[in-house]
Amino acid sequence: MTKKIKTSPPFEGEPSLAEKLHFERISREVAQMPRHTAHTGPTADKSAPVIGTLREKRLHAVVKRYLCEDISTHEIPLQDLVSLDSAPQTKMVADVLVGNMIYEVQTGSFYPLKKKLEWYLEHTDFHITVVHPMVGIKYLSWIDPASGQVAERNKLSRKGRVKDIAGELYWLSDFIGHPRFSLRLLLLEIEEYRILNGYGKEKKNRAEKYERFPVSLLGDVALCEPEDYAFYFLPHDMGTAPFTAAEYSKASGIRGKAAYAMLHLMVQLGILKEGEKRGRSMTFLRENIPDSSDTFI
Repeated sequence: MTKKIKTSPPFEGEPSLAEKLHFERISREVAQMPRHTAHTGPTADKSAPVIGTLREKRLHAVVKRYLCEDISTHEIPLQDLVSLDSAPQTKMVADVLVGNMIYEVQTGSFYPLKKKLEWYLEHTDFHITVVHPMVGIKYLSWIDPASGQVAERNKLSRKGRVKDIAGELYWLSDFIGHPRFSLRLLLLEIEEYRILNGYGKEKKNRAEKYERFPVSLLGDVALCEPEDYAFYFLPHDMGTAPFTAAEYSKASGIRGKAAYAMLHLMVQLGILKEGEKRGRSMTFLRENIPDSSDTFI
């Protein structure tokens, strides 16, 4: 009897082979650079070890080069590109500026971007895309601080999905739905390194995070229109009957405050509307959003 081999489903937004190879080549090139040269662009201080002082990590550098390999488009000051009569003289630097498109690469929380995005949308005519690299698969390596050698390497079993970003979308709720704003999620295979200098017997508690290296591109998802959010955050099998936040949470796997924030965002986008209360719980109903399930990967 032949043993059936279980295979994992592909990641959402699975890229083409050419896109994968392009990303992997850039990842290798950046990984081989000295740490002080990974940050380049018109605003870079060529004499300073910019990584650390400007917190420019290799993950950030790889994503910028994947978006546009022409480094003259990186770190562009916008003061000279907008009218000083209509905009306050605030120093704003775009991560990547190509044509009429600004790409802002955000590897952490979206909260610090709020003021910058408000300024972009109010004082410029550029289209703004926030590009957020997410962990699809992660390998975690521990470095012995004495020898500098990798002492242990583990693969984390959890597989990242688009819905993992639901809790962070609250910070972008003022911009989602704006005709000049979009969100792009890159699901990556990541090699993360930490130094065994923390607390506890194994010295892993509160250990220092050294670096994250992106290895390969697993998924590339663009969220531009309301139907994109409906597709990724509203389970297709929920039907048209009213449902509560608890029922949504169970069906979607999105928990706690993130579930409530996601429901209210979908109401804001016209994906859902509020229904009558069921006991003490508010219900939600699906609006007539175009079904994109035939494009699901």
